[in-house]
Amino acid sequence: MVDGVSVISPDRFAQTYTPENCFVLLASVDSNTKKMADFLSDLGFHKSIDFETIQTLSPYYPVVEITGVCNLRCPSCIRSNPQLISNGKFMNFDTYREVILKLTREIPFLYLVDLYIWGEPILNPELPKMVALNNELGIASGLSTNLNDIRNLDAVLASLPAQLRVSVSGMSRDTYEITHAGGKWEKVSKNLEILSSLVRKYNNVTTVEFYFHIYKHNLHEISIAQEMCETLGFKFHPALGIILSSDILSLYRSTGNLSAEAESIRDKLLIDVDELIAYCDETRERDCILTRVIPVINWDLSVMPCCNYSYSNTISNNYLSLKLNDLVDLRTNSDLCRKCQSQSLHRWNDQVNYSSVLAGVMRSTSL
Repeated sequence: MVDGVSVISPDRFAQTYTPENCFVLLASVDSNTKKMADFLSDLGFHKSIDFETIQTLSPYYPVVEITGVCNLRCPSCIRSNPQLISNGKFMNFDTYREVILKLTREIPFLYLVDLYIWGEPILNPELPKMVALNNELGIASGLSTNLNDIRNLDAVLASLPAQLRVSVSGMSRDTYEITHAGGKWEKVSKNLEILSSLVRKYNNVTTVEFYFHIYKHNLHEISIAQEMCETLGFKFHPALGIILSSDILSLYRSTGNLSAEAESIRDKLLIDVDELIAYCDETRERDCILTRVIPVINWDLSVMPCCNYSYSNTISNNYLSLKLNDLVDLRTNSDLCRKCQSQSLHRWNDQVNYSSVLAGVMRSTSL
């Protein structure tokens, strides 16, 4: 049983259900979706006739920046350069309520909203009320945190968010504090244990994703991170360490110069910036990897065309005043989208493609 709903095995499903007696909705949002679709196809089910994916019913994936500030200055992130992005403020609950209700009207099958872009969401004291409202509406809340400031963490976990991603780039002071600049490993290490106890306190409703950014300097700590996740009950999620901000990459493509902060960690990247850009150029005819991520709503209700760029690139000053279809048109025809695609950066941060690289790293470090 999950939340009072009976769960049956695939074998039992195959014995009990047919295209004649049921319609199937695939509610997975990860790689299992294709496996499920293949499984149904083998049983004689046809997509869009006998089964459908939640992504088809809900084609958009909104993100709302409820916190316009961050307490760290990671060199791979746009937050390391105040000239590219300035601190903002918190979105208040009343404003968020207007936003989420409008989103549900425009996206009837909305199932997930991420409450962060470049900010640290758990700093917002009204986050628990926002998560609780999402739960009432049947919407999962996606959160991310660097876990350095946990003053609101108990209240956040008590509101039962679906997922909390913890961003980490090392398992010691010597590794973590290089790429999570301003953070303190000793503090994070203690807070991870507190987080684990809070998840258990609230009946393991929240999935904790330990998002481990892999660089050259932390390869030896991958197994340590995996063991810790097994002990604390977290989901280990390795990710290729890259320069995250497309503002920084766009400037690099135009001038050949990285920001000083990004340059400071370039020698720690497993795959150099130029090599990843070459991959982008090779795949430039493919769709943007962030097409579904819309609308991108800032803490002050301004709307950005893309979550990979800074707040300055707005296409509207007020999400509440525009229809979603109009925002899609504004995004698609924005100067930023045109420039991004002309530079092939719409293929940047393709972590699915990087998975083969990570699989090799994981095999080599486990030997």
